[in-house]
Amino acid sequence: MPSAFSESRFPIRLERFDHCFPHGFSVRLNAVNSLSPRVVSLLPAATEWMGQLGCIEHVVGRSHACNSPSGISHVPCVTQANDNGWSLDKDLLLSLDPDLVLIQNSCSVCSPTALDLPPDLSTCNLDANRIEEILELPLVLGEAIGRKKNGAECVAQLREDWWGAIDHVAPYVPGPTALVLEWTDPLFVAGHWTPQMIQAAGAQPLLITEPGERSVAFTTEEVMASDPDWIIISPCGLDVEATRKAAEGLRAGPLGELRAMQEGRWIVVEGTRGFSRPGPGLFSLFRGLVATFQNKPELATPNIFGMPERPSV
Repeated sequence: MPSAFSESRFPIRLERFDHCFPHGFSVRLNAVNSLSPRVVSLLPAATEWMGQLGCIEHVVGRSHACNSPSGISHVPCVTQANDNGWSLDKDLLLSLDPDLVLIQNSCSVCSPTALDLPPDLSTCNLDANRIEEILELPLVLGEAIGRKKNGAECVAQLREDWWGAIDHVAPYVPGPTALVLEWTDPLFVAGHWTPQMIQAAGAQPLLITEPGERSVAFTTEEVMASDPDWIIISPCGLDVEATRKAAEGLRAGPLGELRAMQEGRWIVVEGTRGFSRPGPGLFSLFRGLVATFQNKPELATPNIFGMPERPSV
């Protein structure tokens, strides 16, 4: 089977131009020469990648949203949640004397971007829009912290996991339709890499179908008219209880009349493990999607979607 990742679409660069800001700016990515780099992660996925690379002990600061891997809770938080999304304690950040700050620059509501940081801090921008870009994040991060080998080994394992799951997808079969909601009020349909995951798992993504497209809000009428075979609810960043409440509210409204809801073909994914976090957890989620769409429950591990009682795949 030819690999979708045979040609890099996300080359490692020491300078990158980010198109998400109207006037553009350069993000400096300096390789850390220290054998024991001091890293502050302002991105939950980046913290998970640090754990995946076996380098979690080098994380000396984090955002409030960084809740995994286990053991990260003792690391000082340099951000706090507020009504506007977050606040950044710049004094605490500077006191940690980081060699590198891990960030994203695509959503200033989710977490601080390079524009929000004190000047002269070295940053590593871990933005991604497609699965093949996510697969190169460990390489970008490994190079930035002087752990190239760790990054390469991580990517090799993830590729094996991805293609191992795809081996269970029936070829040349259209498969069911599926709609992924990453927010419930308003109704945001998940874009970026999510349509790619749905399609690779053997289903047909609805409303947003092209990999790399941004998530978009749709009306209740548009979602109802799409009439998906499967609906997946994964509110961005919400914990188990908040995710459950959001899903219950959705089912109590008009969307509860959808055929997928009525016939039990709906999945709730804990928001902090969900499709909006471009970390290693996406590859476990992908295996869960394959298990669901291909009706092969044996492929799924317990609690694969982070919600113990839902679904049963």
